[in-house]
Amino acid sequence: MLRRLNPGVPIVGLYGGGGGYRAAAFRIGSRPALGLDSFYRSRHSGRWNWQHGDLALAAWYRDAGRHLGFDVVHLVEWDLVLAAPLAEVYAHVPDGALGLTACTPLAEIGPDWDWVSRPELRTQTQALFEAVAERWGFTGVRRACLGVGPCLPRAFLADYAELDVPELGHDELRLPLFADLLGYPVVENGFRAAWHSSPDDAFFNATGRRIELEVIRSEVARAGGRRAFHPVHARVPVAALGA
Repeated sequence: MLRRLNPGVPIVGLYGGGGGYRAAAFRIGSRPALGLDSFYRSRHSGRWNWQHGDLALAAWYRDAGRHLGFDVVHLVEWDLVLAAPLAEVYAHVPDGALGLTACTPLAEIGPDWDWVSRPELRTQTQALFEAVAERWGFTGVRRACLGVGPCLPRAFLADYAELDVPELGHDELRLPLFADLLGYPVVENGFRAAWHSSPDDAFFNATGRRIELEVIRSEVARAGGRRAFHPVHARVPVAALGA
């Protein structure tokens, strides 16, 4: 779907799964029919990549991405369906800005998020902000985003990859934090109206509520309908979506 909707746009496979699937992933990455221009395996696996997707992406940039020609990276996870060209989906994200999902001050998120509610995770969140304040003097607003569908300008990724970023907290905390620290603007990618927005849950959520295929079909058929869906675990027939 990405290849058909975005002709000429390089597609890189970034693999962060467990060792049991590694050989299969390499076989998939070597099949031209799937349209991958290159393939990179994170040195880590499983939960580390889920928690530290930003650091896996930074490692890709240091090892391979810096040699490639690109202006922006769109991180499209396996269960994110974008049923329109990237240029359309992210059209309102200006050059040089990070496009994040539902970037929100921690004070407005409330106690329902694990990284501020569970004691062992809240300790990591606090340690992250304290470490960044001590090392780089950052004392700005503490924010988090939903870590699905971010787009990152090359300049930010290059600057980020040069830093010794602590493995504390979650990428949903670090992306807005280091954007502010490095002086890059953050804008909404528009996938959700807000962190707390129950009407969005049927189309795009981070709670694990799966998006049904019929919901996707209905939105794609509707002029002005949604084009970003998460999480999608069903097989999506590309032709049925007009891609």
